[in-house]
Amino acid sequence: MDFKDITSIGDLVTKWVGIYLNKTSDRKDKEDKALRSIMFSLFETTTYMREVLDSKDIIDYEKEKKLGLMWFETSVLVRPYNPDLAERCFFKGLYWGDHSRFTEKELTDKRIKLNSIEEDISRAIKAIN
Repeated sequence: MDFKDITSIGDLVTKWVGIYLNKTSDRKDKEDKALRSIMFSLFETTTYMREVLDSKDIIDYEKEKKLGLMWFETSVLVRPYNPDLAERCFFKGLYWGDHSRFTEKELTDKRIKLNSIEEDISRAIKAIN
């Protein structure tokens, strides 16, 4: 093996490491985007619910529609990392489309109440390396 061969191997290793680091960085960016999305969805939902609880006549169906769409988008972003949580985000989106679709028991059983989702977000934050 001569010097040219060693240089070629070194170039290949450098490329492979670069590809690996780029994939790792890309995955980390996507995970961060998914986490930001679910945190944002939770925050927007929490603030809206506080407004509604403070004054029952503030119900805003356009805002609820936007919340539903936000939860659907979050579901798609979360799916590669936590399919169970993604499914729950999907149902949360359906809930905002039509509250009467779910009973209180179904909300609890499907774990789509905010406190259940908060617990999963907390676990996800702790799991980030």
